[in-house]
Amino acid sequence: MHDIYIISLNTDGSTFPIQKIGLSNVNPLTYVFLRFLIATIFSFLLFKKGNFLYSFILGLVLSIGYITQIVGIKFTTATKAGFITSQYIILIPLFAYIIDREKINKYQGAGFVFSIIGSYFLSGGIYGFNFGDLLMLICAISFALHIVLITKFSKKINEKDLLTYQFLTVTIISFLTSIIFKVPMNINIFSFITIVYSAFIGSIVVIYLQLKHQKNIGSNLTAILFLAQPIFSAILSLLLLNETFTTKQIFGAIILLFGIVVANLNKKNIFQN
Repeated sequence: MHDIYIISLNTDGSTFPIQKIGLSNVNPLTYVFLRFLIATIFSFLLFKKGNFLYSFILGLVLSIGYITQIVGIKFTTATKAGFITSQYIILIPLFAYIIDREKINKYQGAGFVFSIIGSYFLSGGIYGFNFGDLLMLICAISFALHIVLITKFSKKINEKDLLTYQFLTVTIISFLTSIIFKVPMNINIFSFITIVYSAFIGSIVVIYLQLKHQKNIGSNLTAILFLAQPIFSAILSLLLLNETFTTKQIFGAIILLFGIVVANLNKKNIFQN
């Protein structure tokens, strides 16, 4: 079970460089709209409508995450996007405490400190922190909340009933946002192929597996499994986009990953899950 989950998370990391490539010829909001429109259609064919309320809440949070991610990636590198977004792993314990009153342990507290320091260096310091990086941080907050809500809602509702309305909510919000900002719907075949890939892999497959397995393995082990995602994203960005790290960014990435590891050193929870 864990092997399948790890593979899905690694594959989800591939969406960062794939989206970066696809966005070269299409507006970011158009990209989000078409991605989740496709995901909604096929989710309905596979799983039908499902539960509205819980799916709508998940979709609302996911909308903020994906819109800030897809817009932010236009103003930063795919490598930085992958690493900064990975901070939602550090934020998971915070939202778990707010929602379920689960206390943050000393390891998680230390992880927050290392995460902040790592992000500072990864972003190139104060002067290197741009608008795209800020949007990625907002994205990280949204994804952290989304993961905690997945754990909570999937214990109440079957996973297949939490997909269609969730994707439909993102589709509607991104479409309305596109209208407000008068975004053109122009798209070429190459960008459309990357959209289809992101719809199936990044949306239907990954989120379905999250809903199915996360309720069983718990949030702590889920966070550890997510460690592979930013690494996979960075490797693909290097191979596909020829992006490189400066010495300062490499140092920041190492600290950030170290912070993520430290935050999940609660061995008792790991072995229980």
